[in-house]
Amino acid sequence: MSKRALITGAGGFVGKHLTRHLQNSGWEVIGCDITSQTGIHTCNLLDKEQTENFLKTIGPVSHVFHLSAISFVPQSMQDPLSCFQTNTDSVITLTQILNNHFGQNITFIFISTSEVYGPPHYLPVNETHPLNPQNPYAISKLASDFYCQYIHKKGLLATVIVRPFNHSGAGQNERFVLSSFAKQFVEIEKGWKEPVLHVGNIEVERDFLHVSDVVRAYELLAQGKGNGEVYNLCSGKSHSLKQIIHILQTITGIKVEVCTDKERTRTNDIPIICGSYEKLKTDTSWEPKYDIKDILNDLLIYWREKINPSV
Repeated sequence: MSKRALITGAGGFVGKHLTRHLQNSGWEVIGCDITSQTGIHTCNLLDKEQTENFLKTIGPVSHVFHLSAISFVPQSMQDPLSCFQTNTDSVITLTQILNNHFGQNITFIFISTSEVYGPPHYLPVNETHPLNPQNPYAISKLASDFYCQYIHKKGLLATVIVRPFNHSGAGQNERFVLSSFAKQFVEIEKGWKEPVLHVGNIEVERDFLHVSDVVRAYELLAQGKGNGEVYNLCSGKSHSLKQIIHILQTITGIKVEVCTDKERTRTNDIPIICGSYEKLKTDTSWEPKYDIKDILNDLLIYWREKINPSV
């Protein structure tokens, strides 16, 4: 079979980027999402009958990229039941149906999260780092992460598990920190708000990766037969949010006053997170092509084009 991929969560931030990337690389792509969007099939993966009918309708696929998830940590804390249904129950339902229809003829690429590691015991964090999830999102993802390893070992489905660290780029929701910062800078730039940047804890350091590097890694991992392995996906570098603000000020030429909002801070925030992508590099030759300035520039361009005075 030629490269024919199903992307769940295709209407989301990474899903849209992955769809374009795979299509540009010669893949046939079928997208589905729980929300109705142009060019994307609507499917509730928690509904077994609906999912079975959907898979019968689209016919055989060679790969499934499972991106569908609740990925905003505060949301997972507010509604843990919905988080587990979306992030865990749907994985079990979908993989069972895929196994019944395709078995080992399909590769299932599961997108887990670096949040499964919790507070780092050492840096950079590699795939053998102890697992200690700290919130419902991370716990729900780890359950599915383990389940995908289990079904591979049992010979039910060929899987690959990816644990991405923070990633960003054009189109990301403003709930996420880099997109929030970029949008605020653009609003200040246009004179729509005072030069005050509303932030949480800006002392924390995070490992940020460009979404274009993310989707390129997903394709490379899909090109090898699913091996049941776990791979970190990260830049291997950490930046404090204070550094990010300084870079944005340099790019835009805008000096801002920083205002810390209580609702933007997380209790027990991990001070520093930095990952290792050595395993991914060894197995696929993947390395990041973009740096933090590229991410921020793309976000600024995105928000300049998107927002207007009526928003």
